[in-house]
Amino acid sequence: MAENLLKEPITSIERILELIPQKPPFVMVDTLYDFTNLTGTTGFDILEDNILVEDGIFSEPGLIEHMAQSMSLHRGFQGFLEGLKNPRTGFIGAIKSVEIIELPKAGTHLTTSVEILHEIMNVTSVSATTKNEQGVIIATSEMKTVTVD
Repeated sequence: MAENLLKEPITSIERILELIPQKPPFVMVDTLYDFTNLTGTTGFDILEDNILVEDGIFSEPGLIEHMAQSMSLHRGFQGFLEGLKNPRTGFIGAIKSVEIIELPKAGTHLTTSVEILHEIMNVTSVSATTKNEQGVIIATSEMKTVTVD
């Protein structure tokens, strides 16, 4: 197993915002727990006033965006290690598969593991698995992200 390159988790939202191109109110990650060159684990506390919470439930687009931003946070920390001053901008190029098993309620803490499957030039194929605070898998996805700068 590859070595975790984080000395300790990044939990400061100010630091997270330095690593991702997204800005409030559209930020769906708030912690980076671990990082290797090909994997990472992120966290997110779903607040009641989140823009993608509807009737106290985190929506499908919210879960998908959280998984994509988990990859963005991985990419942002990688850029930091490479000496980049600003995070790379990217977007979801294609979603190969998404399975949403359960929509979490506001107040839930999510933990998402991302793994880079393939990388060709500026296109990255990544898988993501999101669990609730009981460790139960609530969503999985495989998507291609495109980095534009």
